[in-house]
Amino acid sequence: MSEIESVGAHRRNFLKSLALGSAAVGAASAGLFTDVATGTIGVPAARAAGNIKMAFIQWQPHTVSSAWSKGIEEVLKTQQTVDYRLLDGQNKVEVQVSLMDTLINEGAAVIFLQPIDSVALAPSIAKAKRAGIAVLTLNIDATEPHAAHVEMNHYFGAMDIAKALGDKLGGKGEVAILNAPPGIIIRDQRTNGFVDGLKKHHPGIKIVADQSADWSRKKAQDVATTLLAANPNLGGFYGVNDSMALGAVDVAKTKGLIGKLVIFGNDGEKDALESIEKGELTGTQYTDVYQQGRFAAAAATVLASGLVPATAFKQQGKLLMPYTIATKETVASIQPAQRW
Repeated sequence: MSEIESVGAHRRNFLKSLALGSAAVGAASAGLFTDVATGTIGVPAARAAGNIKMAFIQWQPHTVSSAWSKGIEEVLKTQQTVDYRLLDGQNKVEVQVSLMDTLINEGAAVIFLQPIDSVALAPSIAKAKRAGIAVLTLNIDATEPHAAHVEMNHYFGAMDIAKALGDKLGGKGEVAILNAPPGIIIRDQRTNGFVDGLKKHHPGIKIVADQSADWSRKKAQDVATTLLAANPNLGGFYGVNDSMALGAVDVAKTKGLIGKLVIFGNDGEKDALESIEKGELTGTQYTDVYQQGRFAAAAATVLASGLVPATAFKQQGKLLMPYTIATKETVASIQPAQRW
C-alpha cells in the first residue's frame, strides 16, 4: 500500500466518526478553510505508519488551557485514529521550541499551540509548516502565518466591557487597568479595545493608571492596593484577565469597598462567575472555551482526514469566538456545564 493509500485508510476511519465535530466544523469552516490551493500532498512517513498524532502545547497549566484541551479531546476521542497529548510549555519559550521540534520529528499531523511569545515561536511554526504539519494557535496569534487561529474576541469584547463598566459608573469617574506584561498580542487587543470603548461610549471616564500585574491574582492585590492609595477617587478596575480582576476584588473586600468599586475582568472562568453571583466582581467577558477547543479540534480533524498539508494554505484562517458580557443580570444564563 502506498503512503497516500495508507493515510487514505485513516481518512475513511475519520469520516465514520465525525458526528460530534460536524456542527463545529460547519460553524468554523467558512473562516478557516478558504482558498486552499491544490497540488501535491506531502505526508511524513511517520504519520502514515499508525495513528495520526496531534498535540497541544499549552503556555503552562491553567484553567483556560485545561478547558481547551478538554474540548479538543471531546472531538478527537471519537475519531478512533488520533493519538492526542497535552504538553506543558512551562512558561518558557525554549521549552515550547523544544516540544515543537520533538513533534515535528515524530511526524505529527497537527500541532495546537498557545505561544508564549508570538515572535519567538515563529521559526518553529515555519519549520512545522515546511514539514507539512498544520499549526493551529489558540488565543495568542503568532507572527508566522499558519493554518488557522481560533481566539476569544479580545478587542470587541473589551469594547463591550468598557461600555458596561462605564454604564455602572454613570459615564464619569476614574478607572485603572490591571494589565499583562508588554509583548503579547492579546494584551494589546484587550487594552486597546477597552480604551477605544471608553472613548466611544463614555468619554467622560478617565484612565488614571495602566500597570502590569503579570496575569497574577496575588500580584494584582499588591498593584490594586498601591493604585487605590495613589488615586483616592478611583471608581473602578479593569483586569485584562479574571485572575487580576479577582485580585482587585480581594482588596475591595479587605477595604470594605465591595459595591463601591466597579470591577470587570476578562475570560469568564468559573471563579469569576461565582464572584459575580456573590455580588463581588461586577462583570467579565465570558467565552465558552470548551467550545473553542472543540472548534479547533474540528478544524484539525478536517485538515488531517482531508490530507490537507500546511503548505497548501495561501493565507491563515481565523475564527473569533462568540461571547457574553456576564454581570449579575446575565450570569445565570451560563449553564453549569459551560463553566470552566
